[in-house]
Amino acid sequence: MNDQMRTWLTRGGIALGVFIVGMIAGWLAHGGRSDVARVNFYKDWRLACPADTDAKSYCALASDVVEPKTGTHLAQVTWGVEASKPDTHVIVVSVPLTVLIQPGLGLQVGDKTTTYKYATCLPTGCVVTIPVDDKLADAMQSATTLGIVVTSERGEPITLPVSVQGFKDAYGVMNATEGKRKSWWKRLWS
Repeated sequence: MNDQMRTWLTRGGIALGVFIVGMIAGWLAHGGRSDVARVNFYKDWRLACPADTDAKSYCALASDVVEPKTGTHLAQVTWGVEASKPDTHVIVVSVPLTVLIQPGLGLQVGDKTTTYKYATCLPTGCVVTIPVDDKLADAMQSATTLGIVVTSERGEPITLPVSVQGFKDAYGVMNATEGKRKSWWKRLWS
């Protein structure tokens, strides 16, 4: 190898080293972890994510069911992670105390309704926890209608419509955000 070739290789190596250091510095400045919790809105769904440095917390999606005429809060649907099992997603639905407990709560995704038992009632309302599997997650992403079926004090079933507007986008962002929060490799390539 002659001196001219050695000089070109040395200059190329230096340029490559500077380029790599610049990329790493840029990534750290742009793609580093955030110390700020954030809430984003996707039409009728909101996505709340903790600070990236809070490794023990997870993002959650939520949507409120509101009576259109009066603005009365009827229910809340929250999609998140089960505290004791971080790999398990759950939907938590809270409804007012004015429902019959025994029939349970129905989750209507499209034409299919599945009934779940109430877990507990608090002063703020009764709560149902629904385990989420891939089948339910896929069905909710493609659903054109979503509802909560409760039984009134008179024994009549009432369907409370839950908006699907923005759910698919919010769900996609939630999964991508959680991936970045938990994996430096995904943060590097985002």
